[in-house]
Amino acid sequence: MNEQLPDTSSRVARTRLRIRFTKAGDLRWIGHKDLSRLWERLLRRAGLRLAFSEGFHPKPKISFPSALALGIEALDEIVELEIEGKFEIDQVRQAIVQQLPEGMELTAIEALPQGRNKGKVVGATYRIVLPVEKVDAVREKLSDLLRRAQLVCQRQNKSIVCPVGDDGLRAAIEDGALVFTLPHLAQGSIRPSEFLEWLGLDDLLPAGALLQRTEVHLQAAPDRHEEETRS
Repeated sequence: MNEQLPDTSSRVARTRLRIRFTKAGDLRWIGHKDLSRLWERLLRRAGLRLAFSEGFHPKPKISFPSALALGIEALDEIVELEIEGKFEIDQVRQAIVQQLPEGMELTAIEALPQGRNKGKVVGATYRIVLPVEKVDAVREKLSDLLRRAQLVCQRQNKSIVCPVGDDGLRAAIEDGALVFTLPHLAQGSIRPSEFLEWLGLDDLLPAGALLQRTEVHLQAAPDRHEEETRS
């Protein structure tokens, strides 16, 4: 295990981080709990001490704003965590990068101010390459979709209603791939597999096609004036 990185202030200080990373290759088959344990081990090896909550049952202060289904490759996964001590971002970045397993790359890291709420997901963008023989049929389906105000999918005995447009579901064919953005809705969101099924593409994933989540969209953070007003 590496020695603890020297912090630049008091030991009681904490650093909040939001880290964006990839989860590709074999890593796309690990579940949420295993991913959390992977990050805990990674931080220990990097010489960083994960902060814990207070109380009778302290828990590590680590969270993933948007859990991802098994088998989907993440090009923009997000983890938010707190570490003990006050560090420079470049110092933390270098320590973490040296411990990343194959299939994981750090794409962005930022310090979050204490007191700011956890990141709120408002949507996510996905990409899947289409078989050539299915492109025309999918393009026709998308043309019909974009004329609608909403898309309704059935999940068991429940109807999932999703708005279509700038603030809702968006989709297009780009360079032979279907690229689509699904909004996160409080009343229930459409799953990527459900949208593929609506397009008549439910056979792609069982046949081994690779579905990628290319971007996770978070609600814009309040500016400094808004934060000071609330405090």
